[in-house]
Amino acid sequence: MIGRMLGNRYEILEKIGEGGMAKVYKAKCHLLNRIVAIKILRSEFVADEEFVRRFKRESQAAASLSHPNIVSIYDVGQEGDIYYIVMEYVNGKTLKQLIREANGPLPIPKALDITRQVCGALEHAHKNHIVHRDIKPQNILVTDDNIVKVTDFGIARAANGSTITYGGGDVLGTAYYFSPEQAKGSMIDEKTDIYSLGIVMYEMLTGKVPFEGESPISVALKHIQENIVPPSKINPKVPYKLDKIVLKATEKDINFRYKSATELLNDIETYINNPDKLIITDENDNNVTRVMKSEEINEKLSGTKTLENKKKSGKIFRNIGIALLILALMASLSYGTMYFLNNMAIADEVTVPNIKGQTLDKATSILESNNLKLNITDSQYSDAPINTILSQNPPAGEKVKKGSTVNVVVSKGKQTSVVPNVIGSEYRDAQLKIKNSGLNANLIWDYNDNYPNGYVYDQNPRQGVQVENNTVVDIYVSKGPEMVTVPNVVNMSLDDATKALENVGLKVGNVTSQPSDSVPDNFVIDQSIPQGTSIQKGKSVDLIVSQSTQQQQQQSQLPSDYKTKEISIDLPSQEGPMKVDVYVIQDGNKTLQYSNTFTSADSPITVPVSGKGNVIIEVDINGSIYKTMGAKF
Repeated sequence: MIGRMLGNRYEILEKIGEGGMAKVYKAKCHLLNRIVAIKILRSEFVADEEFVRRFKRESQAAASLSHPNIVSIYDVGQEGDIYYIVMEYVNGKTLKQLIREANGPLPIPKALDITRQVCGALEHAHKNHIVHRDIKPQNILVTDDNIVKVTDFGIARAANGSTITYGGGDVLGTAYYFSPEQAKGSMIDEKTDIYSLGIVMYEMLTGKVPFEGESPISVALKHIQENIVPPSKINPKVPYKLDKIVLKATEKDINFRYKSATELLNDIETYINNPDKLIITDENDNNVTRVMKSEEINEKLSGTKTLENKKKSGKIFRNIGIALLILALMASLSYGTMYFLNNMAIADEVTVPNIKGQTLDKATSILESNNLKLNITDSQYSDAPINTILSQNPPAGEKVKKGSTVNVVVSKGKQTSVVPNVIGSEYRDAQLKIKNSGLNANLIWDYNDNYPNGYVYDQNPRQGVQVENNTVVDIYVSKGPEMVTVPNVVNMSLDDATKALENVGLKVGNVTSQPSDSVPDNFVIDQSIPQGTSIQKGKSVDLIVSQSTQQQQQQSQLPSDYKTKEISIDLPSQEGPMKVDVYVIQDGNKTLQYSNTFTSADSPITVPVSGKGNVIIEVDINGSIYKTMGAKF
């Protein structure tokens, strides 16, 4: 597949992964000039016509989803027996890779942040009536800047009704995250995704899945029959209330599970911001309020009435004794006892350590070693690296009770912006576009022949470059073509005239010779553009230079029996005008037959020369021999 062009626009660059249903390739979209990911379905799925129909329908439905935590689907296509999905290319790793690299639980703040973002993706999908059906770490991508992207919405939904069977390893990998209703083949809805996400949370917090087995069937049965061991039993760092969130998300009975991704997301947000405010009711235990029939109440009362009468008198004396004992104890409290109690209270306190400037993982570890908990209340852009602690409350040095929570604000790193394209824009529009992108514009005005006055002809950095917020973008604005005034070069030698024109940014154009007795040889007689005229810098001025009468006479005094022919001369590549003299050497005599001034742009030139028999032709450039050649007349 490498090098193949799909849809006449997607060039396959390299293979980047594969699963039970598709192979994934990195590709370049030549139409929009961007990198994309392409999933190409395996051949066994292509053979299932029902699946192909579902695949097209569900992929197109998933393409309508637009959310920062969902991998965007750009295109769905077919070429022969190749069915493919074109998606957003995500530069990062799967959550499964991150868990394996951690070789154990992920840090709790990181696990909660990932869960929160997946919840946002599911919330959006469920509102659009799309259930994923295969939430697992392999389908959750995490970018290098910790943005979570959920993938495979359409493909998972299409596969749900297919008669195709996955390969064994892929089924087992998915079975770890099966909901009980999936395992039983019951009706599936949004709560199915919530259960699978709860299993993903469990794995992030403990480093392992709750149920394992040698086959998909054995794992599926455990999802139906066995209770999940609370995460804190495996990882003691998991707080009690976080245990409750995971266990409610993974309730086997959908009636006791979170009713929506929004409800789960709200509990996650509450736990992150203020764990003390989080209240989770166990709806499936015996502690909930229920109505008892009056017969039950009477039966319980009549059964205990006789016993109560017998114990009544004894209780009176016993209660009096207890009261006297309490009074005696209260009276005997001494200063030493009070001192002991005060010391006990002090011993239950810890000093808040300084965690400002630490990474999130390091700060969490420091607080846990001091019997304290960390809670992220906000994240802000700053010059500090991502996930660095910017502030804390309570502050360092304050004494608090063990188990207290330290609220922190973490860094989101430096805010970045993508440089827009402003070339060709009027400079005020360009300034506004740069400002709206969170950047600053620096105007640099200069002459430019190709852009009118006030329009941007260049910029630095270029369009599409990602830079820090408030970066200065240099905008090069045209002042239009630079104009210069033509100097007077009449009566100057050709060399001096050339220098005078070049000094103001002009060039010598065509140079022609004209006989003159009053002007020295090779001096300027006339110029094509009068002095004082304002013209664009870089333009050419044609010149007429004098040619002495003596040269004309020499050319006219050739013998009558000479024959004339035209010769072609290639001129050298050099700047400025050049004087070309052509001599004919015959019988020991050297005669000037042609003289004129040209530039290299005139090459080749055709020159008439005359002679008799075999002669030598000498071409001089600016007074030096340029070439000699033989000729026969």
